[in-house]
Amino acid sequence: MKTRKNYRRLIISSVCITGLFLCAQVAASTARIYTLSADEWARPRSGEVIAELSALRAAVHYWGRSENAIMVVRYPGEDSGELWAAELRDWLISLGVPSDYIRLVAGTQAADEIRVVVGNRDELEQ
Repeated sequence: MKTRKNYRRLIISSVCITGLFLCAQVAASTARIYTLSADEWARPRSGEVIAELSALRAAVHYWGRSENAIMVVRYPGEDSGELWAAELRDWLISLGVPSDYIRLVAGTQAADEIRVVVGNRDELEQ
C-alpha cells in the first residue's frame, strides 16, 4: 500500500514539474508574428488605411503594451521588398513607433508577404 502511495506522489510530482517547465518555455518566448500580404499593401495607402490594417494595428498595440519590445520587419530580399519595408517603417513611425525600435531584416521565405515580429529586444537582437 505504501509503495502505491509513493508511486502516486512521484507521478503527481513529475506532472507538476513538467507543467512548470512548459510554462517557463511559454513565458520565455514572448515574440508575436504579424503578417501583411502584398494584396493588403497594394491598396492605396493613407494614414486612415494603414491604421485599419489589422496586422499593423495589432503589432503596434502589442508593441505599446510590451516592456522593452522592438519590431523586426522581415521582408523579401529583392529591391521591391526593400522599398516595401522602408515605406512600412515610415508608416510605423507615423503610428508612434520610434525608429530605433524598428529593425529591417531581409530574407523572408515568401515573396508576397512581409512579417512584423514584435518581441523583447534581448530575444530578437541575438
